[in-house]
Amino acid sequence: MAEAGTGWNDRELAAAVVAYRKMQELDASGVSYNKSKVYRDLGATFGRDAGAFERRMQNISAVLSDMGRPWLKGLAPQANVGPRVMPKLRKLLEPNAIAPYHAKLPAMRQWLIEVARVADTTTYGALMAGFSLDRFNLRAALGALGHEAHRRGEPILTALVVNAATRRCSAGLEREFGVVDDDAERQRLYQYWRRTPDTSMTDLEPEDNSLGQRASKFSRQAVRPEQVAFRKRVFLASNGMCTVSGCSIPRALDAAHIKGRDWRKGHNKASDGLLLRKDLHALYDCGLLEIDKAGVVSLGDAARDHYCSYEGKPIATVAKAKK
Repeated sequence: MAEAGTGWNDRELAAAVVAYRKMQELDASGVSYNKSKVYRDLGATFGRDAGAFERRMQNISAVLSDMGRPWLKGLAPQANVGPRVMPKLRKLLEPNAIAPYHAKLPAMRQWLIEVARVADTTTYGALMAGFSLDRFNLRAALGALGHEAHRRGEPILTALVVNAATRRCSAGLEREFGVVDDDAERQRLYQYWRRTPDTSMTDLEPEDNSLGQRASKFSRQAVRPEQVAFRKRVFLASNGMCTVSGCSIPRALDAAHIKGRDWRKGHNKASDGLLLRKDLHALYDCGLLEIDKAGVVSLGDAARDHYCSYEGKPIATVAKAKK
């Protein structure tokens, strides 16, 4: 038998682990699901036989067993993982490995759509900095976003992400999606998103009501009175940097109203808001990230594993309120 990892790329492995974890969550919640459908859906996405993904799931069980962690009933460990794939699966199966990109997909999609609407590009480095991703998770995220766009019949959104030096996309755009001329694909994106409203990524959002769902919600919010002025005031008062992470990429940032302040009541001064990176804004809105009166960050259990570096961190001091 050939090595189990032959020909498998990082995105396929990440997708298999995401699906495995989701089945574990459903199993723990007592929710019924169809394993065979999961394998078929993955196979259809990546052009592999469903059985290949079933065997990959058994490899994942083997790695979990080796790590001393529980594995899914009905997916007995199959140990022929292969020396090249084993360390990749172990990395993906660490407690905080998937969420750094999977939970952020809706926010990343919205950011890229805004880039398209102003006929611009962004870079791999900007995405890594804006969403706190390493190269491994960035590749997996871009693959997921590209395939989601393809499934929707949209131009491939990841054509907007270019190398800072060459201003061209990686070879993966042609290899995965058959896009030979990345500049022509960008022109299609600019035209498409100038006339098309965004839609949510419900099927890529986490099951809970946290980061992904909140970030998706932002894309559907109506423009309200004073919004533009409020965003500008908060941006200037914060020196254009997220008060928690220090991120300074404008398209990755949101102006969030401080808890207890309401734009309907005229609370639209700089002192009424916080400049937050989009994913941190989502966590703040749903209560998974809190900032006390002393300006110290605390995290909910669901966010702590993935954002532990911010626990107990004081937020940046901002300028005095501007009218």
